[in-house]
Amino acid sequence: MKYLEDFQPGEVFRFHTAPISAESIKAFAREWDPQRLHTDEEYATAIHGSLIASGFQTILEVFRPIMSEFMVNLANIGGMGLDNLRWLKPVRPDEALSVEITINSITPSKSKPDRGVLHYTLRAMNPEGEVVFTTDTPVMMKRRPDDND
Repeated sequence: MKYLEDFQPGEVFRFHTAPISAESIKAFAREWDPQRLHTDEEYATAIHGSLIASGFQTILEVFRPIMSEFMVNLANIGGMGLDNLRWLKPVRPDEALSVEITINSITPSKSKPDRGVLHYTLRAMNPEGEVVFTTDTPVMMKRRPDDND
């Protein structure tokens, strides 16, 4: 189990997503974000050069490896939101994304000594290395029990 004190500012963790198929993009869009950019290949291609994934699908795909490879071993109390969320470039069919978490700060709580905030920046890059998604994320975490007496 990793606690708040087990992180250092500047640390970087890397992950990869699976490629998102055109059919997956359209199926997600039909249920959650039925804009033509995500459902109509001809229309999307005329505007963006190809079908593009919903930003909401991008968030979920980016967080999938974080949840299954990173968060499972953390003393996580809960997420506190997404700050400065930006979709900078479209995600296209069959693109796998490289994902990076950079630890920004570790702040022990003054009022609740058993916890604190881990703040990180999350970035996802397409195969060309272009940043497609970024957000700053504060997470409430437990402190190591013997470190907050």
